[in-house]
Amino acid sequence: MNSKNFQDLVRSSRTYRRFAEDEPLSYGDLAALVNAARFAPSGNNMQVLRFHIVVDPAERSAVFSRLHWAALLRDWSGPVAGERPTGYIAVCAPTALAANPVRLIDTGIAAQTIALAAASRGLGCCMLKSFDADVSDVMGVSAEGYVAELVLALGERGERVVLETSETEHGLAYWRDDEGTHHVPKLALEDLLV
Repeated sequence: MNSKNFQDLVRSSRTYRRFAEDEPLSYGDLAALVNAARFAPSGNNMQVLRFHIVVDPAERSAVFSRLHWAALLRDWSGPVAGERPTGYIAVCAPTALAANPVRLIDTGIAAQTIALAAASRGLGCCMLKSFDADVSDVMGVSAEGYVAELVLALGERGERVVLETSETEHGLAYWRDDEGTHHVPKLALEDLLV
């Protein structure tokens, strides 16, 4: 892959919050994404993270009801029926290590790797840290000694997302236009360099 192709992949790896619910993902689809994360770096090569895959409709519904979506879209409570994710991957850490800063970095690296793998397959992904405390219980991972650090909602993309300059009236706040297109402002490269 050349650098332009990689930049295109990163640009396409946006947060998608609406999905084509009539095109379900399989366990194998999500396991392939976890397999990509298996090769990602981890602090001291400890590889303590574990992943819980959710594709069963009843478990999907239980997980969905505990998620909180898009804080900046105050008049939107999340995807409606027909636009909901068709799979989830929970990035889980051992309960005793959940607050360890290195494990939190590992979680971010694994999640971004999964998001890039999803984008490479044309899938949408939304990383969620805002969820009810019992989501680990609902998925059964707490009984195994793990806690969900992040929940990645996945599915076929069901919305248009565009990147734009942050030099608009919206500043850095993401927003939706009247047609439902999701706009994501980004700083210019020169604004990031110190």
